Amino acid sequence: MREEPQKKNNTVNSFNEQLANQSAENQYITFRIGEEEYGIDIMLVQEIIRYSKPTRVFNANPVIKGVINFRGRVIPIIDMHRKFNLPEEEYDGFTVVIIIEVQKKIMGMIVDRVSDIVSFSPENIQLVDREFAEDIKTEHLKGMGKADERIVLLLDPNRVLSFEEIKQLEKVTTAGEGRMKTGV
Repeated sequence: MREEPQKKNNTVNSFNEQLANQSAENQYITFRIGEEEYGIDIMLVQEIIRYSKPTRVFNANPVIKGVINFRGRVIPIIDMHRKFNLPEEEYDGFTVVIIIEVQKKIMGMIVDRVSDIVSFSPENIQLVDREFAEDIKTEHLKGMGKADERIVLLLDPNRVLSFEEIKQLEKVTTAGEGRMKTGV
């Protein structure tokens, strides 16, 4: 069953209203990327917006889908499917961009859909040590939140992007600002 466009907009608006009223520690916005549920610290999230095709910046790192104008600033948009080496999926009416601030840089993450806002008590967050499992790539995670039978993979915002990718973001943002000013 597909939701009507107005209902989808109401859902995004509802999440943004909840964001504005949040201040507690250990609260996470949860979202889906592929089959997995991830979470990111709510204090890093600036806004959730509907996906619209970003302006492409040529020769950018493949994880960077492009740039958008967000409140008068050109910001890069990261395709999380590409970042996690997952098969690309077609964007639909549930696809959103979560705008976050990491290391004093504002960027967007394209995710399949936002789930909800979850609070985890400290004892329900299992930190990921680098020896957790040699076969599992955990470099982007800071922990796993447990709520009943549900496990949410908690992203470490400082490790979602590598140092090189952060430098690439600066180049892409500068190039995108130039393209948007000239209208090219």
